Amino acid sequence: MISPDHKIDLNTAFAEQIKTSFASLLPFGRERKVTKGSFLIEEGERCSIIFLVLEGVFRTYREVNGVEYTTGFSFKGDFDTSPYAFYHEVKATETIEAITDAVILLFEKKDYWEFTKNNAALQNGIYLLLSGYIEILENRLHQNRSMTAEERYIQLISTQPEEIRKIPLGFIASFLGISKERLSRIRKKMSTN
Repeated sequence: MISPDHKIDLNTAFAEQIKTSFASLLPFGRERKVTKGSFLIEEGERCSIIFLVLEGVFRTYREVNGVEYTTGFSFKGDFDTSPYAFYHEVKATETIEAITDAVILLFEKKDYWEFTKNNAALQNGIYLLLSGYIEILENRLHQNRSMTAEERYIQLISTQPEEIRKIPLGFIASFLGISKERLSRIRKKMSTN
């Protein structure tokens, strides 16, 4: 078990207002190594975990008619889960896979949920994490509607310049909703500018 004074840069994942709430959740976290290709959450399985990425890269995807559609990536400092499935303890509608070897801080709902009933800070922390996830999804939807694939790619590489190199181009193309060939043309255009 990780102690409350675990050295995590909270500014990478949280606004100032939820540091106290997160600190109350920390004692329930367990550091875990994850190998590339491992699934933390699988579509169709019950979800009872939430995790903080300490090292590594993860992708979230859904499969429709045998085709995988990447819906997002998680990097160091990001929390990830299947939020609806986590909160309601139902089957997940997406899969979260490690793209690289990684280290996470894993929180299993069974370990701390009883404590949330009498702990307002812990309760608030969980709600803030889930509401933060909603904001990420809202921003992603807005970007998909208002930005071109090239603009979204530029934004992705500007926010994660080192980590983006670890993601296979097919996953990035899927996330952008374009073919690998179109992504290659965008990358070529950017390298000549």
